[in-house]
Amino acid sequence: MPLHSREQEQIRRRVAGALAACTLLYVWYKRFRVRPSRVRDSLVARPQRCRPADVPGAATSTPFVTRVSLGPCSKKWTTEYLEEHIGDMKVSVHVSSTPDLNFVTKNFAYEVMSFSDFAKRALSSEAKVAKQYYYYRATHHKRNKPASLEVIGTLQQDFQLPVELSGDCAVHSTVLRVASPGMRMWLHYDICCNFLCCIRGRKRVVLIPPSEVRNLYISGSSSMIGSGLLGDAEHLARVWREYPLARKAWEAREEVILDEGDVLFIPALWFHCVEALPTAGKPRELCISVNTFLIHPEVSSYHDPKDVWANRELLPAQDALRALEERVLPNLRALPLEYRSFYCQKAAAALSTLEEHPEVLTISGG
Repeated sequence: MPLHSREQEQIRRRVAGALAACTLLYVWYKRFRVRPSRVRDSLVARPQRCRPADVPGAATSTPFVTRVSLGPCSKKWTTEYLEEHIGDMKVSVHVSSTPDLNFVTKNFAYEVMSFSDFAKRALSSEAKVAKQYYYYRATHHKRNKPASLEVIGTLQQDFQLPVELSGDCAVHSTVLRVASPGMRMWLHYDICCNFLCCIRGRKRVVLIPPSEVRNLYISGSSSMIGSGLLGDAEHLARVWREYPLARKAWEAREEVILDEGDVLFIPALWFHCVEALPTAGKPRELCISVNTFLIHPEVSSYHDPKDVWANRELLPAQDALRALEERVLPNLRALPLEYRSFYCQKAAAALSTLEEHPEVLTISGG
């Protein structure tokens, strides 16, 4: 039966509203989409290392590994040394009964303790028996501020990221991370590019390019898969059953083992998950690393000043995604099934071709 004129008008308005919101997405993507780097790419090599002369600036769009001088921390920072200097400092620690941390399901609790207690508990035989895993991520003493090494006092002078690595980027934050051997950090992406510096222990890092976003079951900036991609073959088989699209993303991955002194560049928007590996012959050593997050000049004016962990979307992206959630989806959801299906496909097709035809700015509603 034909629709009554009132129903036709309601459909027309809903379609117009949805398409108008899609237009906002068009405008944002054309202006603020991630562009190819102007800097020569340097691909992560397995298991080779880039020579210092190969290190490009921080604007590169491809991960790379290098070895550079990081200052006295490379020799000084052992678990015992940190206990001696910051042992009384109160720290907030992730505590979990599983080594596989998942931010979406929140399978961990936060506990406040002294750094010495954290180190002792993380390395104790009781922790292994009770299957307790510990992870410390330094925070600023003001909760709304990005982290810096100021929290560890004079020890901050021990870490020195070479200026040639940061280039013309501004430092957003510098984060000390200390973890139980075996701890696995969930798959996520950051808005800022960053250098992951392995100080003590080893780290296994799996990286997946931003182009695989639709295959990684993203909630916010984290994947529902958690740290599942770091598991063994049996564990991966379970991941494929629960998250079948992730297999395609897995095929596009880059993977590297970082040794002490290695520095990994992780470009903005690249998905990554990290496993803390024990150091051979050093059972009493925690895995120690430092992240330095950088804001590239091209996006600095769009960076959210409230961003503490380098994972808040750029301001124009926040507006576009908010429009999608508040206007596009409700309007399309209100349509009859056959109309909803058609206009969802129309909007998706338009957005998917935007990269090839950026001159298209609107979708005509007729």
